[in-house]
Amino acid sequence: MVSKRYEALDGWRGLAALAITFYHAPIDNPLRDMAGWKNWELFVDFFFVLSGFVIMHAWGQRLVDAGSARDFMSRRFWRIWPLHFSILFAFFGIEMLKAILQAFVALPLEEAPFTASKSWMALLSNITMTQSLNLHGTTTWNGPAWSISVEFWTYLVFAAAVLAFRRHLDKALLPIAFGAMLVVAWNSPIYLFATHDFGLFRAIYGFFIGAATYRLVRSERFVVEGGTAIEVAVVLALSSYLLATGVNLSSLFAPLVFAGVIVVFSQGRGLLTRALESRPIQALGLWSYSIYLVHALLYYGLRLVLIVVEKVTKVPLTVSGSGSGRVFSFGGTAIDLLVIAALLLVTIVISAKTYRFIERPFMISRARGEETTASGQTVPA
Repeated sequence: MVSKRYEALDGWRGLAALAITFYHAPIDNPLRDMAGWKNWELFVDFFFVLSGFVIMHAWGQRLVDAGSARDFMSRRFWRIWPLHFSILFAFFGIEMLKAILQAFVALPLEEAPFTASKSWMALLSNITMTQSLNLHGTTTWNGPAWSISVEFWTYLVFAAAVLAFRRHLDKALLPIAFGAMLVVAWNSPIYLFATHDFGLFRAIYGFFIGAATYRLVRSERFVVEGGTAIEVAVVLALSSYLLATGVNLSSLFAPLVFAGVIVVFSQGRGLLTRALESRPIQALGLWSYSIYLVHALLYYGLRLVLIVVEKVTKVPLTVSGSGSGRVFSFGGTAIDLLVIAALLLVTIVISAKTYRFIERPFMISRARGEETTASGQTVPA
């Protein structure tokens, strides 16, 4: 039975989700003009690497045959799909509302309801989590959910790899990871920033680096010492990398950099580890999946409202971009930052509720359904 929980890494997951939420906020802020702003997108690769680490921890010894692989895929599906579908259904509701209102009022919309990235075909692929298998030429509906799509199919690749290379799994993890990385490097014009097209290979690369990282940590061949000093050094190294990289070959090193962070904080004993294990940060980690999916829905609704307000009042709010990239300002840095802080807070509050009423019930029901085998023997969760 797997018992150890890496609480500091849970904290990192929460902070990464909050960082992406901040990055996607449709409100202007001073960081947008600074070096490394776009590189905040690479925190998605932290999720891939951490998922590989955690899944290897939880399932590496339990995937032994086709039956356990089916169990694994079923459990992963019911862990991620209910919330994904719920948020997708909310997006669908907004499109329906747009369609109804447009029948009576000429709405100032950039896209007609159920067209372009919100098409019916894209809705179907989102329901089946196939939207990011290069089907539509762009991200669709809930944009950040592209990574949920590719991560689900990465689970299948992982299960197949564990069964195929059981006796030589340690030797197979890195070749699979770097093979996927080469596919991205060769085919993606934006390197590791690929999403709807080569995002699956991006996910496989990060996930298998994470799985290999877990094997390294558990082998005890690499023991981290130094406490707070080494933790601060790693955070500074990560910050320096995110400031220096860009849409170029250097972005391909992101999973390796995040793997270094995970190695240190999976064994951390310093002050930063204690901070990550504090109750507020652990709460963010608990709600991180909801934070990641909920924020795009909130921002989509906000953009629609602000576009209407701008058209009706003739007050210019847009400062740059269009569509999902449209950025607004309320006239000053201070008020813009306050609005962003409010959006983050609202996202967290809603996410706490979606975790409680959507995520957790499915987690509990799956645990109860599979807690005991027919013979009455306990099965690890």
